[in-house]
Amino acid sequence: MKTALCSIAFRERLLEYSLDLACEAGLDGVEIWGREPHISEEYDANRVAAARRMVVDRGLEVAVFGSYLRPGAVENESMSLRDTLQIAAGLEVPLVRVWASDVGSDRADEALWKRTVEGCREAACAAEKMGMRLAVEMHTHTLADTATSARRLVEDVGRENFGLNYQPLPSLNDDALKRLERVLPWVFHLHAQNYAALNGDPEKIERAGLADGVIDYVPLVRLLRENGYDGYLAVEFSPSNVDDKRAAVLRDCIYLQNIKD
Repeated sequence: MKTALCSIAFRERLLEYSLDLACEAGLDGVEIWGREPHISEEYDANRVAAARRMVVDRGLEVAVFGSYLRPGAVENESMSLRDTLQIAAGLEVPLVRVWASDVGSDRADEALWKRTVEGCREAACAAEKMGMRLAVEMHTHTLADTATSARRLVEDVGRENFGLNYQPLPSLNDDALKRLERVLPWVFHLHAQNYAALNGDPEKIERAGLADGVIDYVPLVRLLRENGYDGYLAVEFSPSNVDDKRAAVLRDCIYLQNIKD
């Protein structure tokens, strides 16, 4: 297993800021956020080459391109498949994060499922020709919002290079370990985040440090290790309401480093 920082953690700053913190934390790589100011959603060869150079010059790997390709989207704009794969190729990245529509599985009809599966399969076929894999984000308000729906999606798409970007749900009641067990064979990437009750109120939540929230990452990482997972564990966001965001993210990076082996 390797560790990475998602540059979206510092989306208010230029890409270099996240890269320098990843170096300081001794991480292996970075996931580049697929929006400004970190990279354009439209392919720009010079911009992409410059981003890759900044990563490589720091001794890091471009672990993932965090794209906003969204097959089956109903309302939200989506990146084009062509731009997504051109950017990924320019970054020389092996894995691209994608999304499964913009509708929760509990509200999706069969027509939406069919359109999303077909779009994901088309993207996976094109990515395979370029030596890339796609990891669909297990996120609320998408067709991959539960373990059951995520499994259905990858099984319906039916491509070996199409898997999952696992992450805990924003909930105090999510059984993160059980959900991981149910999708483990298809997990290509992991976004690490944690949650706690806001001001002690269980009806409200906020982002917590990875070592401090309701999710225990030690058994999660152990399960991955025991099953031969060799992908990345990536710190995605900063905890909420911290005085020093940089120090808080650095602590989370070091925490993942300490539990991954």
